Amino acid sequence: MKRLIYISGLAFGAIFITCGNPPISKPEGYYRISLPEESFRSVKIICGLGLDKPENATVEIVNSEKSGDACWFNLNFKDFNARLHCTQVEVHDNLIDLMEDAQEMVFSHDMKANGISRIRVSEPEKNLNGVLYHIGGPVATPVQFFVTDSSNYFLRGSLYFNHKPNPDSTAPVVRRMLSDVEHIMRSISWE
Repeated sequence: MKRLIYISGLAFGAIFITCGNPPISKPEGYYRISLPEESFRSVKIICGLGLDKPENATVEIVNSEKSGDACWFNLNFKDFNARLHCTQVEVHDNLIDLMEDAQEMVFSHDMKANGISRIRVSEPEKNLNGVLYHIGGPVATPVQFFVTDSSNYFLRGSLYFNHKPNPDSTAPVVRRMLSDVEHIMRSISWE
């Protein structure tokens, strides 16, 4: 009899404990990205280009047989797992072609992009003009730009993350990179 009461009590307790709301799994979260203070340092790139580089980036010169007359370099943002790939070429009566190529690279993301916005960058005292593009959505290169002095040099760049693009998790970094790239564009000087 005691055993029956004991088993009944356990069964009743088990039913009582298991009744209620089912457990809800927690949604997958993202790591918090802490952005460093905005600070820049002037650097000279070996191809006669000067610019203000963000302190949290390192310059990597790309030596390749494929580069021809172009100067390739990257700004590596290790903390953001990202690289700004840059290509500088000399202008030889082909400025329109260079600008059209840069725009084709931007608009090749049109199928996946949620939208493409442009920021016109102009520094008349340095004779610099360019366009900074923000490409929204799950695209490989959310930030692209070109800048030129219209007669001698043309510089084009694209930001790549070293992982699958996820606009929700990279949004704070992309916003910061837009600001940093605009600063870089405005600081450019050619020898």
